[in-house]
Amino acid sequence: MVVVQSEDEIAAINMAVGSSLTGARSATATSGPGFSLMSEGISWAGMNEAPVLITYYMRGAPATGLPTRSGQADLKFALNVGHGEFPRIVIASGDHEEVFYDSIYGLNLAERYQTPVIHIIEKCLANAYSVLDMKLFTGSDISIERGLLVEGGEDYRRFAHSDNGLSPRAFLGKARIFYTGDEHNETGHITEESLNRLAIYEKRLKKLETADREIMEESMVNVFGDSENVVLTWGSTKGAAIDAMEELKEKGIDIEVVQVRMFSPYPKNYMKKILAGKSRIIALENNYYAQGAEVLTEKTGIMPDSYILKWTGRPVLLDELVDALERVIKKGEKKVVLHGGA
Repeated sequence: MVVVQSEDEIAAINMAVGSSLTGARSATATSGPGFSLMSEGISWAGMNEAPVLITYYMRGAPATGLPTRSGQADLKFALNVGHGEFPRIVIASGDHEEVFYDSIYGLNLAERYQTPVIHIIEKCLANAYSVLDMKLFTGSDISIERGLLVEGGEDYRRFAHSDNGLSPRAFLGKARIFYTGDEHNETGHITEESLNRLAIYEKRLKKLETADREIMEESMVNVFGDSENVVLTWGSTKGAAIDAMEELKEKGIDIEVVQVRMFSPYPKNYMKKILAGKSRIIALENNYYAQGAEVLTEKTGIMPDSYILKWTGRPVLLDELVDALERVIKKGEKKVVLHGGA
């Protein structure tokens, strides 16, 4: 393992992408303003089908915002980072166990589908600690997957067309390869020819369709409990939502917690199945617009009935969440804004 402290975020993403082209499993990390600086490098990785993992610590925005606080307001930025259309896989961890798992899983996804992977971790998780049994990660289903690797050869084409969008990947130094920031043909040579543009563009985007088919839907979403009252959430709010289940049960109120773990590709068919026939869907998020719920609506047409939101930079607290859920379920309130925490 090699760890490099670069001079800035532009250098960090370009170093990570460059090392991935040589065959290293490469990752970098940043928060909001630094992620902005990385956007062009991420676009370059998308154009050149370079596998790289970017861990994104979301904090209070915009600009420097609340640099010591947390937030979930950058979800759509992560989903659309860079310019143009290219595959971006986006996963969101809800606790420290998932953070460890997703770090390896994200690298596997990047190499399997030869594309940037954005791994969302909010600052309230990044700056906290918990005690974990490391046996959870030894002998588990986590293993290194490197994707479609080849040694190259005389007629090697790095961006060869395929039905699933995936091309054989050789490392720099092992084959003759051309990488540029421009559109290119199968060998990597620059061209703006129309038919080539149509074919190579579609080839890149097919990878996300392939990922959508291959990744198990059940791994994209966690479901806790079974109730007509669904709390739809993602990220760090998972913990408070699960704990609230127990407290509310003692008060005669049942809830189901649905935690979205992957936003791109989005598990639209599975979400339709999970939410079908539910009497109430409550969006719980640490942002103003309930961005995770907006993605649900965009992909499925399903809209929440109620919202519990917080954007103070503080994590959702158990007592305030229990009170808010009672207000929504018992009193029919449509929107509750939380502000607990020092």
